[in-house]
Amino acid sequence: MQRGLTLVELTIVLGIIGALTALALPKLGGTLDRLAVGRASREAMSFYQRARMAAIFHSQRVRLEFTQDSLRATFEGPKDSTFMVWPGPARHKVKLSTSRAVIRIHPTGVGWGAANTKLVFRRGSAAESITTSRVGRLKRWP
Repeated sequence: MQRGLTLVELTIVLGIIGALTALALPKLGGTLDRLAVGRASREAMSFYQRARMAAIFHSQRVRLEFTQDSLRATFEGPKDSTFMVWPGPARHKVKLSTSRAVIRIHPTGVGWGAANTKLVFRRGSAAESITTSRVGRLKRWP
């Protein structure tokens, strides 16, 4: 008695694996979109909170700029100085749309012109949004 598989048996097994993979790939694409959007929105929230803490710690007004390619925080004063630049959501192939591209944070941590600013992150069928409040809080909407 010989042990092993015949070529026909191997072909059938590979065909079944290929069919199952073809069925699973579309669902995997949606999952990857959700993961990328979630990662981009969490990075933006972390960026906002760090910049807000820097405004409070240094007692200086901070300007936040949210663009597709970068997230930028700048101390405003006689000479503006950029202190934090992060890659934007484009690095995750996520699209960003904002109701206001620039937010200013007062040295007390309160946002100027930040009330109800909405940042929307989209990729494929996945979308999340972040809403800022005037007092500096963030709300994430999956």
